[in-house]
Amino acid sequence: MPFLHLPDTLKKQPIDEDRKPEVKKGKFMFHTIRGLAAAIALFLFMSVALFSQTPRELRFGYWQSGTLYEEEDQWFSIRPYENGLVVVETSGDTDTYLEAYDASCTLLAENDDGGEDLNARLSIPVEAGKTYLFKLRGYEESDSGTYQIRASFGTIRELRLGTWVYGTLREDENQWFSIQASGAGTVVVETSGNSDTYLEAYDLSGSVIADDDDSGEDYNARLEIFVEAGKTYHVKLSHFEDGGAPYQIRASFEPLPPDLDRNTELSRAVPIRLGESIPVYLRSPSESRWYRYDIARAGTSFVVQTRGNLDTILALYDGRGNLIEEDDDSGEGGNALISVKIGAGPVYIEVKEFEGQTGRCTLHAEIR
Repeated sequence: MPFLHLPDTLKKQPIDEDRKPEVKKGKFMFHTIRGLAAAIALFLFMSVALFSQTPRELRFGYWQSGTLYEEEDQWFSIRPYENGLVVVETSGDTDTYLEAYDASCTLLAENDDGGEDLNARLSIPVEAGKTYLFKLRGYEESDSGTYQIRASFGTIRELRLGTWVYGTLREDENQWFSIQASGAGTVVVETSGNSDTYLEAYDLSGSVIADDDDSGEDYNARLEIFVEAGKTYHVKLSHFEDGGAPYQIRASFEPLPPDLDRNTELSRAVPIRLGESIPVYLRSPSESRWYRYDIARAGTSFVVQTRGNLDTILALYDGRGNLIEEDDDSGEGGNALISVKIGAGPVYIEVKEFEGQTGRCTLHAEIR
């Protein structure tokens, strides 16, 4: 085959090594600029999407009224002058949803039905001089109607574990405290004095995790919360009815036992003795604690119950694992109680929580 001669313009030209780095650099700069432009465009798009309106200022302690239309977001802002805790809540018949953001558009907290009825309510710790933004919308796109919204501010006092703190509650006043434990366990918060106190505990997302009115002595409040190591929790102290008086408040801590994981299954049930007050820890909604007792004679009346502020469920099984009896609220408050006549042999007791609660209770068993 004859050799084909290509025109000089189609022949492969030698690469100029001096120009080669410049070509690469130009391509790199082009892609960098294009990427930067895309990032700026995305930021502008997000900003426009988030803030299609000028946020209205929320003044602490004052209700603001408005109307929420279908598929609408309404924005509000606060700028605190000191460090503390801000609570934003709605009121009315509209099913509302709240989201809290910092100035860089980072979502801090969100809430649906934390307030009364279908109203939203959330709390966030804030720093002095920083701006915080709150988005209000209907829970569903079709939700609309009138509403009221309010922001309240509270300074936060540290509640050191094991130390009484003294103070005075004025009329319609809330006082806030922060708690942080070095390890996982149960924190008991209680008041003392002649005031009729009310306590609420919150996690950092603003969700209520426990509340109590009169579980302490006289009209004092007492609640227990399960805490994780290093996390901060907030406690709100208020008067049950209008009025004010001196009070004392204290938080105490009980760490989790080192062998806590040993009885999470029937096969690992822990033997119990009658008449003892056995602490039971429930750390997650799906967790069960198992215990065992050996019945000596047939026809024995066996009574087992829980005590404390945790809403519990009890289940009783025979030696083969067959369910004998189950109970939710036959005990005091939200506690469970089972009383049955039973045959001789081992019985297994399962302690569970009700609707996602965590914390501590005590287990009591006796023969009557």
